[in-house]
Amino acid sequence: MGRWQQEEKVHMNNTVRQYEYVMEGTEIREFYLAAWWEQCKCRKGVWLRLLLILTVEFLIIPKATVLIVAMVVVMFLVSGVYNYKVTAGLLEGQPWKTRIEGDRLQVEKGDYSETSCRNIKFIRRTKHLLMLGYLQSAKRPAWFIVPLRVFGSDKEREMFLDRIRNPQGQAAAAYGDGMENAAENANMAGQEREKTVSQEYMRFSYRLDAERWVRFQKGVAEILNSSSLGRPVRTYGVLVWGCMMAVTAIGCACVIAGTLHWLLVCFCLAVTVWVMLWIYYRNPEKSIRRQLKSPEVAAKACGIWQVSLSEEGITVNMPMEMKSFYPWKSLRWLVEKEEAFYLLHQDKRHYIMIAKDSFLSRDQVDAFRRICAQQGMQKTAAKKAYYMPGWLMGVVFGLIMAVSMVVFLVKIYLDVR
Repeated sequence: MGRWQQEEKVHMNNTVRQYEYVMEGTEIREFYLAAWWEQCKCRKGVWLRLLLILTVEFLIIPKATVLIVAMVVVMFLVSGVYNYKVTAGLLEGQPWKTRIEGDRLQVEKGDYSETSCRNIKFIRRTKHLLMLGYLQSAKRPAWFIVPLRVFGSDKEREMFLDRIRNPQGQAAAAYGDGMENAAENANMAGQEREKTVSQEYMRFSYRLDAERWVRFQKGVAEILNSSSLGRPVRTYGVLVWGCMMAVTAIGCACVIAGTLHWLLVCFCLAVTVWVMLWIYYRNPEKSIRRQLKSPEVAAKACGIWQVSLSEEGITVNMPMEMKSFYPWKSLRWLVEKEEAFYLLHQDKRHYIMIAKDSFLSRDQVDAFRRICAQQGMQKTAAKKAYYMPGWLMGVVFGLIMAVSMVVFLVKIYLDVR
């Protein structure tokens, strides 16, 4: 690892200050805990409903409530450790470059992201970190992270925050001490970068309205939920969650009944399997549409999208003045569906959508496929994802309850005999 990766640097190009740093282990842990807490605050309704259910159950069956709380804590610890390892794997040893130029926040971390400072809705400061967040989806903020140690002084940090809070105000002009020609210098810096931009292969532009965005998002959900890219990532999570639920349900049933009986075990396992199937095979369209109820998500999703392919990678310009860049080495799969091409990141979390109607001809489609193949992307056929309709899940649950009731009634009758 080079020296520039081991210690932070501050580059000053007139009004443009670039901070380079690598996050330390303590900072990654601090960020994970802070981001988890912010996620919990965004879901207050879920926590209130859970608290109400546990309170009512505690008044009726205190022992079962204690067991449920204990198992919930264990589930949180297991999922927390797993998610922390995933987060640490993405952040550990990664060089960051963060700067504000004009009213744009620009962040490089392998990939490149750029957004207007006006899109930053959350500013959180922890003991060692400055966290800048925007709504990635409804009730799910995404974060840019800047360690406080990179700032030379408290005044420099406050100037940085002023440019985030008030990108059009006096802070933007005053940020570089003694820089009287701020606009001219920033313009020259932009021209210098344009000279180094790699050759562009092709560019696409298309518009997404609400209905089309839903279809595109459902398309990528089907790719991730099917076996198009191998075993879906969520499979192991659902299995672990199901095992924990089965143990909790059996334990509570035994506490209530005062004994361990095979009928109770079978009933708990049947309900657990039903819940797992409902989670795994439910259609994601409703949850996707629900995201559009958030004004921030709707503004970010609907509008003009532009995708540019160059020697270095793919640049995506999105509504709300947001921009992302993915180097070719980070992209792994090319999947074609009816309405769009999907280019998926190697982490199976990020992706690029290109509407098919933005291609001008069949020759351009062939050229696009050829460029992706030359850059090492794997063309994969889109496999169908299977979902269970809601009415069928209701019928299955009704059958489970009916069969269980009949079996228990027969058991009571035989005991009486």
